[in-house]
Amino acid sequence: MELPLQLQQHANALAETKKPCLIIKGKPESTTPLQSKFSGKAYWLKADAYPATLNGEPLRLLAQINFSEMEETIPDYPTEGILQFFVADDDVYGLNFDDGTNQDTFRVIYHETIETDQSKWMTDFPEFGNENYFPVEKECAISFDVSEELMSSSDYRFNIITEVDKLLESGTDEDYAEHDEIMDAYHEISSGQGCKLGGYPFFTQEDPRTNGDYPNHDLLLLQVDSDDDMNIMWGDTGVANFFISSEDLKNRDFSKVLYNWDCY
Repeated sequence: MELPLQLQQHANALAETKKPCLIIKGKPESTTPLQSKFSGKAYWLKADAYPATLNGEPLRLLAQINFSEMEETIPDYPTEGILQFFVADDDVYGLNFDDGTNQDTFRVIYHETIETDQSKWMTDFPEFGNENYFPVEKECAISFDVSEELMSSSDYRFNIITEVDKLLESGTDEDYAEHDEIMDAYHEISSGQGCKLGGYPFFTQEDPRTNGDYPNHDLLLLQVDSDDDMNIMWGDTGVANFFISSEDLKNRDFSKVLYNWDCY
């Protein structure tokens, strides 16, 4: 790891931020109900009410993660069961600008056990609009590779460790230029980009946790980034993130997940 000269004094602190992640790769193709996927039809039981907003609008499957498929997972994540992410099929993909944890226009649901009797599975799903309007243009089968990464340059805690934003306080062109040079150089080392479980986030704008909001949401649960190979596009080349607290993940409590997406 070759850090920019100005960050070398923080080398040990940054090295300690390294954490495992599951890199997601995939390609558009048809999937089975139990398969890990982006978009497509969810594993769902006929007896259960399908996810919908308070106004009764059905939510659309963004991602389904079947941990039982994985040869290897990462600490504190489930090793079995299915985790699902639903969002509203609207012009902001279910984003709540006032409260990113309000699970009305999005929903995160964990099925700890899977019903093996296929006659109980839902097959008649709601119809949605034009596929080109949804961030995931086509149903996509996905798989996972274990990796690890340093804290990304986008994560608000990067500035807490390095205090690099202090260069912006002077207001001089020289310090602004130095700040951008440092950030660009570190971005090459650890941008946080890509689709993944765990690791660190990438943002095109600002980390929603920057100003002390959502202080307990310290873990990146899932990131779905724009990706040409998987036909994923959030607005103008954006990215979506779901965050959870460490304790909630250990307790398999997905009721307070933070959902955010932004674009250029």
